[in-house]
Parts: sequence; structure tokens; C-alpha cells
Amino acid sequence: MEEILKLENICVGNEELKILKDIDFSIKRNEIVSIVGESGCGKSMTLRTIIKLLPKNLKILDGEVIFEGIRLKDLNEKEMNKIRGKKIGMIFQEPSSYLNPLFTIGNQIEEAIRENLNKEEKKERVIKVLEETGLSANVYYQYPHQLSGGMQQRAMIAMALINNPSLLLADEPTTSLDVTTAFTIINLLKNLVDQHNLSILLVTHDISLANYISDRIIVMYAGIIVETGKAKEIYENPLHPYTKKLIECLPEKYKKGEKIKTIKGEVPLLKNLFPGCPFSPRCDYKMKICEEKVPIEINFENRTLRCFKYGDIVES
Repeated sequence: MEEILKLENICVGNEELKILKDIDFSIKRNEIVSIVGESGCGKSMTLRTIIKLLPKNLKILDGEVIFEGIRLKDLNEKEMNKIRGKKIGMIFQEPSSYLNPLFTIGNQIEEAIRENLNKEEKKERVIKVLEETGLSANVYYQYPHQLSGGMQQRAMIAMALINNPSLLLADEPTTSLDVTTAFTIINLLKNLVDQHNLSILLVTHDISLANYISDRIIVMYAGIIVETGKAKEIYENPLHPYTKKLIECLPEKYKKGEKIKTIKGEVPLLKNLFPGCPFSPRCDYKMKICEEKVPIEINFENRTLRCFKYGDIVES
């Protein structure tokens, strides 16, 4: 299958610290890949790195982002704008924060169209995309406050699709939605892959949801990738201790009355990282080397892993 996106050893940060370190993965055409992990692990920052929308105090220090054969790091802002929103669509968290309450949904989606179309052609395209995302044509004339949270998210998806992108970045698209509505949004994204010849990179904290929608899963912790593999294999047989703990936290893994496990501690602040593996303070398999060295990424049973449990190779 054709590779549409590749991140090669990406490091993001500034002179004081690195936010992302050695991020290395690829996405194929018509593939859904999910990045999972707790808040503060670097998931959303990875998406923003791809489209070069980093905070002003951060930059790509090393590595390459290659999209459809183009090295995005080399592009200036004008060149990036030809890709951002057109070839790469983005769905942000909290749609109510990104929809302008003063303009209709139709007007806002039309503003995103990059082609030179007349007013009627724009309207026709917007209504078609709204209907593809499960909204009625009447939503074209409505304002954001007239829509439910789920409808607002569908409108954001329509906006991301309006230029027929080949890659869709979805940053926690089900945040603040009830379970039923979230499920319909995830099914919508799944159906759009074939309908629009899309690839999707999804960010979520819910590894169960990632297993349902994804072909592959990337597990991140403290700015590094700790495990990557096929979704079903990771969900049914997690190898990294952090991945195992994420799955142990899922309510569906317990019978009624059983106490749900949690992960003790919290994701460390990147400025307070010590020399060893960042997960070692919370890890049940911690060894002496874990506190002293960072494991290098290795291949193990069709996975990529960073864990001394599966090999003692360290970063140079």
C-alpha cells in the first residue's frame, strides 16, 4: 500500500528541552492510525508538528515530515498554506471553540474552500459535504448555537473534508460528547476512509476506541513512542508495561462490582525528566537499568518497542 505520510526521527522543542523525541512512524493510503496515551504525552503536539502549527517557542529541531513525497520542514508559510486545509484536513477538539458564533455554518465552510468557484457552486459543494457527514441541507443556514455538540463536530468534519484532502488529522474528535454520539462520530470517520479515499491520524486517550477504529496503534508516553503495532494485536496482547496499564484501566475489562485499576502517579513534566526511562517510576517491571538509561526502539514480534524487558539496548 502507498505510504502517504512519514515522520522520520522527529524532535521538537527549544534550547531548554525536547517536547517530542525521535518520533518515527508512517501512514499508508486508506489507513487509520491512532495515537494513544494520557494527557501530556505529546499526542496533539505530534499533529501540530505535521502541519507546522507549533507554539512560537517551539520548533522542529531534527528529523523530517514527508507528506506525499514533499518534505514539509523545508516549506515556508505560504507553501504550507497550500497543503494545510487542502491536502491535509484537521479536526480540532471542542468544535464550539473553532466555530464563529456570528456566522452560519454554510458561510464558515465556504470560507475554507480553496477552489475558484462561484457562490452557487460553493453552496452546492457545502450542502453535499454536510449531507455526507449526516447533517441535513438546512444546517447550511444555521448558526453554531443552534446545533448540538455532535452536530457541531459533524460540521467541523465537513469543513475538514471540503477540499477533498488525502489525510485527515483528528485531535480527540469525541471529547465532551456522550457515548452514543461519540460512537456515531467514530463510525462516520471510519466510513469516510473509503468514501473519500482518506487516511486518518486520530489522537485519543481511549485505547478501546482506538482498537475499534484503527488499523494500527501508536502508544506515546512523555514525548516518545513506546509501542507501535496492529491495533488488534496491541489490544489483545499488549507488550509494553504502559500499554498494559492503559488497557487494565478500561471498564469493560471488569465484572460488575470489581474495582477498576488505575495507573498510579502521573505523566512527568518534561522539564523534570531524569536520565532513565520516563515510565520507570510507575512501572511494575522496573529494573536498575531503567532508572539509568533510556531504551532504544527495537523490533519485537512485529512491534516496535522501547522497553528493557525485551532487550537491553540503550540510547547512545
